Amino acid sequence: MSFASAEENPAPKISQTATAGTTAADVGLNVNLDVLGIANQIADAIKSSQNRDGFVKNLMESSFYASGQKYNVMVFNLSQEYEDHLNGVQFYGSAVYDGITYGIWVFEDGTFTNKGDGGWINWAFRGWFDRDGSTVEFHRP
Repeated sequence: MSFASAEENPAPKISQTATAGTTAADVGLNVNLDVLGIANQIADAIKSSQNRDGFVKNLMESSFYASGQKYNVMVFNLSQEYEDHLNGVQFYGSAVYDGITYGIWVFEDGTFTNKGDGGWINWAFRGWFDRDGSTVEFHRP
C-alpha cells in the first residue's frame, strides 16, 4: 500500500471536537484524516504547550500514545522542504504554533527525508526506525 503526501493528495477535512466547548480548530488543529479517532487527544496536547520545541515533542508523544503505541509518528515543520513515502497512514492533520504549521502523520511504515533544518523545533518522530542523517526509514512494529 502506498501513500501520496497530503500536499499531493489532500484528504477531505473532518471536523472534530477537542474538549467541551473547544473545537480542534480553536487550538489550530486541522484534521484531514483520522482513522484512529485521536484528534481530540492531539488537540488537548496543543493547548498545553508552552514553547516551540516542547510543542513539537508534545505533538509527537501525544500522537504516539493516542494511537495505542502501535504506529510510527512524524511531526514536521511544513515550511521546510521534505520528501515522504509513507504507507498505511492512519492520521494526518496539521497544527499551528506561533504562525508555523506542522504536519502530523501517524502511519505504518515508509521513508521520510528532511531537506531543511533539523532540531526539535522543526521535526520529531517516534516509532520503529533506522536513521541515516536526515533520512528516516520507518518499519512496522
